[in-house]
Amino acid sequence: MKDGRGLQIGLAVAIAVAGVGLVSGVESSGREVASYVEPGPPPPASAGEARGYRDLRARPHGPNAALPADWWRLLRGGGPDLFAEVAPTAVDRAQAVAARAARRAYDGAPPVIPHAVDQLAVPACLACHDQGLVVGGKVAPVMSHVERTSCLQCHVVAADPRPRAETPPPPESTFVGLGAPGLGERAWPGAPPTIPHATWMRERCESCHGPMGAHGLKTTHPWRQSCVQCHAPSAVIDQRPPAPLGAWGAP
Repeated sequence: MKDGRGLQIGLAVAIAVAGVGLVSGVESSGREVASYVEPGPPPPASAGEARGYRDLRARPHGPNAALPADWWRLLRGGGPDLFAEVAPTAVDRAQAVAARAARRAYDGAPPVIPHAVDQLAVPACLACHDQGLVVGGKVAPVMSHVERTSCLQCHVVAADPRPRAETPPPPESTFVGLGAPGLGERAWPGAPPTIPHATWMRERCESCHGPMGAHGLKTTHPWRQSCVQCHAPSAVIDQRPPAPLGAWGAP
């Protein structure tokens, strides 16, 4: 036991003496410790900067370092002006309603897709229709409802360019869909108009009435955040489906 402890003490003393000798020798020579190490090959020109985790969020880096932080707003052309004057006329509204009805079988039906679709995943649709976008003078409106997992389950392409086999004409039908609602009633002149249509699947009012909507349907105060705080629904027909039954058949 004593021999082992003495050996450990002897090794510690030897290492300490060697360290003191190295430091004193380097200081007396005036050279840096790093100069005694053989230099390795220079790093390649494409080697990136070594960054700490704390610095990753502090400043931009990588190939998109020069991209502005508000690139999404710049892509939208600076974003719509929420305080621009809006004064639609009755003619503007009639034209907007007619254009809206041209893409629907009836009021309340899902609008058709007026362009080709090459990506069937939901993120491809959300890229333009989640917050709305203007591309080449064409407006991609905001979705009027919350995000769903299968856009093409309800929305179909208006004109499919792919060749298809000849199909017989559809059978005659006497079905008549709902027409576009009129203006909402007011309790008195200057009162907020009521919502003349059903609000199911139309929870996002800015889809039609926001700053990127048709001129005849735009609201004069798009900066408001809670539409139903002042505008109450007055639609006679409620298009919402019945509430799903619970596990034991109770609603």
